[in-house]
Amino acid sequence: MLNLMGHEFADDQAAIVCTHVTDGQPVVEVAHDLDRVVQVLCARFDHGAQDALVVHLHHLMPVLEALGLPTIDPGHLAQLSEGGWIVEAMPPEEEDA
Repeated sequence: MLNLMGHEFADDQAAIVCTHVTDGQPVVEVAHDLDRVVQVLCARFDHGAQDALVVHLHHLMPVLEALGLPTIDPGHLAQLSEGGWIVEAMPPEEEDA
């Protein structure tokens, strides 16, 4: 089991990471989806599907453990600010019209 963000995850837990982070950009947002998937993102806000990789969470553990993440419950995200991590509820997804 992996311990992260105040929760336990299976060793084979999937995570989504943006390619900018895998290319060395700093992590500034970590989301814990309601379905327990962890998303790890950089500062860019124009991510598309081509910018996402699905990996096992254990591959990201060295980076994530070094960040000193707070508890992030499902349905919440943490954003890095000058004062540290700010945890907020994720905005509801928009319904298709």
